[in-house]
Amino acid sequence: MKNPTTYRPPSDAGESPAPGRKRSRLARFVALRAVYVSLFVTGMVALMVVVVVATQPLAPEVASQAGGNTAAVAGLSVVGDLEDPYTVSSLDIHPDRLFSDYFGGVFSSEATADAQDADFRWRLEMFERTYGDDDNFTIRVYDERNGDILETYVLRHLREDYERTGVVSWDEVDFPNRRSHSSRLRDKWEARGIPRDMITLRWGRANQSLEARDRDEPYIRYELNLARRLGLSVLATEIGTVETFNQDHLVSRAGARSRYQIMPDNLHLFDVHRYAIPTVAGNSIYVREEEHPLLAMEPSMMIVRAYSNAVGHELPGISAYHTGPGNIFRLYQAYLRANATTPPLNGHVSDAYMWGVTDGFERVSAQSSFGPHSRAYVMKIYGALRATEDKLIDPERTLRVDRVQVRPNEMITLERILTTIGSNPRLNWGPDTDALSPYERFRRINPHIHLPASLDGTVPNDGNLRLRSEADGKPVRFFLPDGGVELMERVGLDVFDNVFEFNEDTYLVDESEITRTDRDYDALVESIGQFGFNTRNERELERIYNRLIQLAQRNPSRFRQTQVKIAAIHRSIWNTRVYRDLEATAETFLSIIPNRRAIQAELAIADSLEAASRN
Repeated sequence: MKNPTTYRPPSDAGESPAPGRKRSRLARFVALRAVYVSLFVTGMVALMVVVVVATQPLAPEVASQAGGNTAAVAGLSVVGDLEDPYTVSSLDIHPDRLFSDYFGGVFSSEATADAQDADFRWRLEMFERTYGDDDNFTIRVYDERNGDILETYVLRHLREDYERTGVVSWDEVDFPNRRSHSSRLRDKWEARGIPRDMITLRWGRANQSLEARDRDEPYIRYELNLARRLGLSVLATEIGTVETFNQDHLVSRAGARSRYQIMPDNLHLFDVHRYAIPTVAGNSIYVREEEHPLLAMEPSMMIVRAYSNAVGHELPGISAYHTGPGNIFRLYQAYLRANATTPPLNGHVSDAYMWGVTDGFERVSAQSSFGPHSRAYVMKIYGALRATEDKLIDPERTLRVDRVQVRPNEMITLERILTTIGSNPRLNWGPDTDALSPYERFRRINPHIHLPASLDGTVPNDGNLRLRSEADGKPVRFFLPDGGVELMERVGLDVFDNVFEFNEDTYLVDESEITRTDRDYDALVESIGQFGFNTRNERELERIYNRLIQLAQRNPSRFRQTQVKIAAIHRSIWNTRVYRDLEATAETFLSIIPNRRAIQAELAIADSLEAASRN
């Protein structure tokens, strides 16, 4: 049985704002508008959805063709139709394209210097080097005051050993090697007159970025399809890279699990469980479902969608995945207070986010736990994306499988399954499995089941699972190659239930399912992005939520059920004290103060006119 590894995230030197940098040009964000298809699910939703029963008859509702996120709805088939090799950089949901109109070119390398915030651009480029240019034996030293590169130091002896042997432990490269050299480099440049808090060191991660992409190759098409379904850019597909370099078995010090680092309570609420399956030998095999990307992928990206809708835009939503929605709400409050003399009446929450990671960082970090790692999170994800965005994706290397569950009151052994389908040459068990035995192939596509290795390729007794519908009260879910279920049915073994196919269409949504209520929800999220944290929008969310329940009762499709859960988690995030504090702040600075100033201005004009008439 494989033990989980306690994960120590990649080290980062703390960042400090660079004095003297050009102040962010907030005015260029005024026209920013969020674009979404609200299809997200996240924690606590299971506790809320089942208790609501709609009582009003449902009037006919047809799919709306107007409005909404055209990149995520009208183009839903784009990824699914790509049968030839393609790159992430060519996709319409790449952030350089999806956000170009709203960010004035900040996310585009071709942007001119006067069209972007200098501080944010500098930090983006720093993380592009970190993940794409500098290998894991490199330390780069920056001067925060002006962005200059002070030194690029390379652990040459370790690099040469790796090039000669091909063997390395990245943890050992980092600790103690890069850590000890980082301390020496910081002392060196401080002695040369650079203030210590203005010295930033970045450890290169290019080797691990490429390794992460290789690990993700069987699943990346599903991540891209899911991002499209949820109305997200491809930034959301790089969370696994930044969190763990797509290593599924890692566990953080806080207890977060899977390549996406999801906390146990969220995994449980998304029905991602741990349990043990008995074998014919009498022992039990431990199962950690979070260690399978096809079981953990949806919870991760649905959390991103949930947070993005609750905070009003994808970028602060991705940041909230790391720091929590509460810190984003506190960032918004700090922004509103910092601009109290000129309230952003026509602004957007992206104004606040960009301010919070550049000019306003010190103020935000002093009033919340939004620290250096939170500040850098989205920039790291963008850097990781840029590192491999031009690497070809071969659709033929996508893992095509069926997620299955044994029918209630049935039992079948793993050996019986593999005896039936294991030697069929027409079944594709995934890339690079031709030389493996059927048992090892099964282990390869079911990494969440901690089966023992087989010395001779046969099914060992202590690995011969007795598969039933449930174990320890949890549904037992495992994967078979595409066509395996059909092959078993042909020989009379019709024992599977809840079969879910993973193929080129998985996670895509037919536009005909998008209704007027879904478009209303899009409009609500757009309003939220315009600092719409108010009771009127709360009432609108409640109306939409109840309507979505009615739609799901009439048509309990996967899409409709997902939409109900979306609205439920949105309600739960807004039903928190930190949200109420933000709502009060927004009301004060965006309504009460401007109204008071308008009244005072009118009174002043009236007084002037009266004085003039007396004179």
